Amino acid sequence: MMETSWTFGRCLLLVEDDPSNRMTLAALLEEAGFAVVTAGSYAEAEKWLNHPRPIDAVLLDQSLGDGFGTGLIPLVRHHMPGAKVVFVTGADSAIDMPVDAVFRKGDHFEALLAFLFKLLPQRPLGMSSSAPGPRRP
Repeated sequence: MMETSWTFGRCLLLVEDDPSNRMTLAALLEEAGFAVVTAGSYAEAEKWLNHPRPIDAVLLDQSLGDGFGTGLIPLVRHHMPGAKVVFVTGADSAIDMPVDAVFRKGDHFEALLAFLFKLLPQRPLGMSSSAPGPRRP
């Protein structure tokens, strides 16, 4: 599980079992100004659901090796009611899921980035859309 600086205005949990895809997407998102934490499995993602640090959006892959991203949706909605859920997947079955958006792997990164900026408007640093009040370091 990778942890990063929490001083950014927008925090994402990226759940992707492929290490290369996970590292590449995390680096691109961080370069764009997002704070990113990663989980390489269903089990790792579950640990983040009870983490005290607020998460603004969860980017999920469908096929995680030890589970399916769709199984995490109700857990995210329960534990992080303010967090947005976005599928970034190659699976066709994710299209009809109750999520905020679906992006296919291989689509243009710029489209995902533009959507995230629109979905998560800028706010003062240290504030989260999923939890009231300032973050503690």
